[in-house]
Amino acid sequence: NFGVYGATMVGKTTLSHQLRTRGEVPTIRDRTVGLHRATRKNIKIDGSSHTIKTADIGGEAIYWKEWAKDMQKRKVRYVVFMIDHRHLDSPSNLDHQLAWKFLVDSIVSSTWPSGKKKKETDFPLAIGIWGNKYDIWGDKYKSEKPIDKHEIFEPFAYGMRQLNDKGIPCFKYIVSAKSDPEKVYKGITTMIKD
Repeated sequence: NFGVYGATMVGKTTLSHQLRTRGEVPTIRDRTVGLHRATRKNIKIDGSSHTIKTADIGGEAIYWKEWAKDMQKRKVRYVVFMIDHRHLDSPSNLDHQLAWKFLVDSIVSSTWPSGKKKKETDFPLAIGIWGNKYDIWGDKYKSEKPIDKHEIFEPFAYGMRQLNDKGIPCFKYIVSAKSDPEKVYKGITTMIKD
């Protein structure tokens, strides 16, 4: 099970469509409201096939508690946290950082929001931070550094250290969920393999 979380309008619904249809992604006009039922997706790349399950959940702050409920109910093993370039365009925009802090605090906590103590198997195996919409911001924020050192990921370093201290590895990817299905599929399979 994969949990796909992130601030509003970051591309979570687009990613869900991409995983389901491989390239046939409609333009998403409406924001996701609440938690939608999880659906199965079959990922095929480089000769291997994986069936994953993801749910589409709203990214506005009022839905963040649904992320924790989703992780607990579906026993999420891998988390994709999606970001875009809004914090690079406007340093005062903290949408991603606040959502990330909530998510990290929820994951590293020894209890679920319900108060139930977590078991060792309740913690995700890996977290992926996906810098989405690269097709939009890639030229504007070019970097000579390797992808994992790109400035888009800098505000999330402290949370990644907290997760690493808990034994949860973090992976960084730059993707375009709408226009680059190969990178999306490679990101998912890399998380599963590593």
